[in-house]
Parts: sequence; structure tokens; C-alpha cells
Amino acid sequence: MTSLNHYALGAVADWLHRVVGGLQRTEPGYKRIRIAPQPGGGLTSANSSHDTIRGRIEVSWRIADGEVTVQACIPPDTEADVVLPFHPQEPVLTVGDGTHSWRYPAPANYGEAANLSMASPIRDLAKKEPTWQAVMEVLQRYFPGLPLDASAPEAAAMSLNDVLQHVPGVSIELENDLKTALATTAAPEVRKE
Repeated sequence: MTSLNHYALGAVADWLHRVVGGLQRTEPGYKRIRIAPQPGGGLTSANSSHDTIRGRIEVSWRIADGEVTVQACIPPDTEADVVLPFHPQEPVLTVGDGTHSWRYPAPANYGEAANLSMASPIRDLAKKEPTWQAVMEVLQRYFPGLPLDASAPEAAAMSLNDVLQHVPGVSIELENDLKTALATTAAPEVRKE
């Protein structure tokens, strides 16, 4: 029998509540809390809640249509220090019980694909079909029949730099051809290194 009651699973849930959802206790009995969501990794929304002796605490945030929206529901007899993610003035607000909502402009380009380079993970390169095709054409030209599956766990996190380090006799021409393939297939989104 496999137990699901393991620290590893609890640690993930704790991280999701404290970091992604931004919900943390700062005084015993949840008399005072901190709400400080930390969007990242391409996440555009999250909801977090916790039942306390004072009532349910709820926090949600969303980044959409160029705006950040943060909502919090604070139970009676509780205070919250709120840190609004990506807020231009980086304010820390103290609020009491009730429902609170904030809306402000999102950072420019939040959620857009990162620039692709020789250091980008293969899984990111494979998401851009023209880029992946160009990279594969270069690799097949130098190494016909080279198996490179972007969905394979052992390859997905590797970068092209990593791949080149594991292939003996790599020429500077191969590296330059890969950089050219990256630069020409998605010029506005891809940068050379």
C-alpha cells in the first residue's frame, strides 16, 4: 500500500499556499496574516484559502488583459499585511476583516514567451514549431539520424549548449548554424547569445 500522507506532498501544498497563493500566518491563531502572492513561471492566476479558528481566509490573483487583480477575504478579528505583486509603488497595506480588491496595470510583456537562446530548455524550443524545425534541420544535417525527442524527460530540460557538450567533436560551425536557426525563425522573440 502506498501512503499519500508524506512530507513531500505536504511540502508542495505548503509552498503553493505560502508562495504562489501568498497566504502566511504571522501571529498565532491567524490573528495577523501576510498576503504576498508571488506570480512567476508563466502562471497567470491562483486561488488559495485556509480555514482558521476565526474563519476562512481567501486569496486570489489574476493577470489578464494587461491588469493584475488581487482579491482577499479576511475573517473577523484578523489583520492582514498585503504585498501587491508587481505593483508600481510596491506598497505594503494593512487591512482588517472583510473583502478587499485591488486592480492595477500588469508589467509589460508578463506571460509572454521568454527569449529563446542556446541556453533555453529544449522543451521551450519545441513549443515554437518553426524554431524547433530549424534546430532539428541543423542537427540532422550534422548528425543524420540523431534521436532528439523534446518530450523525453531526460532531454526536455537540457539546453542546446548542454547537448553540444555531450557530443564529441562539435565544430564551431554547428554552434553558429544553431544560433542562426534560432535568430532567423523568430526574430522578434529570439536573441543571439
